[in-house]
Order: sequence, then C-alpha cells, then structure tokens
Amino acid sequence: MTKEKPKAEIDKELNQALEDTFPGSDAIAVDSTDDKPIRPVDRKPPLIDKELVEKLAEEAKSKKTD
Repeated sequence: MTKEKPKAEIDKELNQALEDTFPGSDAIAVDSTDDKPIRPVDRKPPLIDKELVEKLAEEAKSKKTD
C-alpha cells in the first residue's frame, strides 16, 4: 500500500518546481527520486506474444458464439 502525500505538500512541491523552472517553456523541475516504486521492483511485466493473443481471441470468439 502506498502512502499519499497531503495536498498542501504536493502544492508546495509543485510551486517550488515552477519557481525552479526557467524559462517557462521548459518542463517543470519535479524531482521524484525520493518516491518509491508503486509495484515491487522484482515484479516483471507479463510475457505475452502474438500467438497467445490470437489463441485467446479465438477462445473468446468461440465462447461468444456458443
């Protein structure tokens, strides 16, 4: 579970980021290095390939017509 920052703290960080950014055409300078990852670092994305997608699509299609 992640702990959310209070709105006042987020607003303060955004205001500081806007002050640190020059010129105005640059992206705001928000430093997120102290933020923890939302998902566990060791979790990998699922592995899927075209054949699996096609197989699952066919299964779904056959179940829909039954």
